[in-house]
Amino acid sequence: MAITDGSPLSKDSLQSYWKGLEHQLCLFHVIKEVNKLILDGVRAIKNGLKRQGNKGRKRRRGRPSQKAQHQRQRRQGMTKKEQAAFIWAHQYRIVRKEAELSEQDRDNLAMMITIAPELALFRRFNQQFYRLFEPGITKQCARYRRTRMVNTAEYQANAFLAKALKKVRKDVFEKMIVFLGWENVDRTNNHVERNNRVFRMLQKTRYKRRKSHTIEKALESASYLSVRLSWNGV
Repeated sequence: MAITDGSPLSKDSLQSYWKGLEHQLCLFHVIKEVNKLILDGVRAIKNGLKRQGNKGRKRRRGRPSQKAQHQRQRRQGMTKKEQAAFIWAHQYRIVRKEAELSEQDRDNLAMMITIAPELALFRRFNQQFYRLFEPGITKQCARYRRTRMVNTAEYQANAFLAKALKKVRKDVFEKMIVFLGWENVDRTNNHVERNNRVFRMLQKTRYKRRKSHTIEKALESASYLSVRLSWNGV
């Protein structure tokens, strides 16, 4: 089994060099793309509240008078601008797994849904999406969950969630659940990308060795490494 991101180049390369190899798409990239669409929908709701808060008479310049402050305190709830700011500050909780939420996170999430009930749809979609790749289930169970999710009318009617559903279309989804047919295998290629980032960083520092002091530091590091290797008997 080979794990790759969504690049179309990987498919041709794998089929050319390895016959019968199962191709697993990196779930990290898929989840990242879907969560971005969900947060785009949350941002649209936030912007709508903010526009509502900009309506009406403009606030006077300067510090509010004591009378205005008392009137503000007697008002119940937050203003539209404050509601928008609250949703914006806690938007990441919409896409966080239930097991990772603290009690304070749950309270803030409940407050967000109270402010904008339409956020409950995005939250429900996100949690249902995570269950598609729950460890321990069978491929048949994952396919059933996907079918039920795709056929939900509320998701199809939402512009952002409709785009997210396209990310799990049937042909692509089969490559996302390859790991369910194996035991003790990775679902992402994050470990490979971490090594790639380290390699690119080494290349970046090498490209910068164009002055005398950087060349000296590079030689010192190489000498130190060779001495350490000789001590270890390598």
